[in-house]
Amino acid sequence: MSKKQGSLSRQAIVRLRAGDLILRGFDNEEIIEILEVSLSSVQRWRKKIENEGLHALARHAGTGAEPKLTAEQFEELKAILTQGAVASGYLTDRWTSRIVADLIRKKWNVEYSRSQVRKILNDLGFSYQKPSVKSTKHSQEVVDHWRKHDWVRIKKSG
Repeated sequence: MSKKQGSLSRQAIVRLRAGDLILRGFDNEEIIEILEVSLSSVQRWRKKIENEGLHALARHAGTGAEPKLTAEQFEELKAILTQGAVASGYLTDRWTSRIVADLIRKKWNVEYSRSQVRKILNDLGFSYQKPSVKSTKHSQEVVDHWRKHDWVRIKKSG
């Protein structure tokens, strides 16, 4: 479950509450009962506090790879996406993760997988939208007539 930056996850809150209880002298069984956690977790937290202090239970910054694009490039990407795919030279105005990955590769010479692109789009505030497809060949009256007459006849004979 992701949280906005700056707020604590449920796990972080539990760890810090456990640390507080440890420092206040509660034994392992009491902490297990209060927080509904495992004995091994309480033992691990107790050892960390003894060796490093309460701050050792706080969440540390992620150690993942640095983003391939800069913050400025992400902002530029967001502006490009807002203008539409046709404005960037694509035949459709529908952005797909494949098209966005192609745009990033062409513009910044950076490779992202489609799943990474979907995460980037989500981080930029874009969400998945499934387009509704309507036939341009027939009017709604023709479709309604077919449903009432032809479909009923076909359904009865089958």
